[in-house]
Amino acid sequence: MWAGLPAVANKPFALVKRFFATISFVAFCCAAASALADPTDGYDTPLAQSVRAATERYRLALWAEQDGYVQTTDYIAAFGTMYTNHQRFNPKQLSTPTMLVFDLAGRLVACGYQFTDASAVFPALTSPDVHGWYNIAKHVHYNIVQKGTTYYVQQPWNTDQQPTSAVLLQRKLMPPDATLIFAFIHPAARAILIWAWTPNPNGLFENDNPSMP
Repeated sequence: MWAGLPAVANKPFALVKRFFATISFVAFCCAAASALADPTDGYDTPLAQSVRAATERYRLALWAEQDGYVQTTDYIAAFGTMYTNHQRFNPKQLSTPTMLVFDLAGRLVACGYQFTDASAVFPALTSPDVHGWYNIAKHVHYNIVQKGTTYYVQQPWNTDQQPTSAVLLQRKLMPPDATLIFAFIHPAARAILIWAWTPNPNGLFENDNPSMP
């Protein structure tokens, strides 16, 4: 019997937070944000300014969806909602982030760049002042609908077997009355998160942002 959904339903973000803790995810408007900026948060650094200029077209989640980004979590407190473009691992420039983070109003707050093993990092992210890199283990993203509610789930995945409905049911990772609407195997990756659109008092490259509800 599949027993995971009740826990997710009661605490929709707990599973995601626990999962990222196990894979060392230690390190996950404009005018108003500028007014709140502090010299130590990195908001006015050349890198943050360059990221904002490069990702202007993703200011709203709706615009990101139109360019291939898929919602992969619900809203996470002190962080936001993640959208991932699964065709954008190993990006070549700031304008094509792998992952975007949005606030409760669907406004862009941070950008993530993810590189699989042995892939080159582009020059803008290789300077000595760029820090906060973290490792992501191989896992699976999948979105399911059960009784009209959408669940955004992430689980460890140690095989290349495609996460079809049948496979997820066999592994008891979704209930039999749910419908699978999206699934993707996320490769192991080295990643960095940049709070370019909303100042983070903890720092430009940190995970939690206390300015987010």
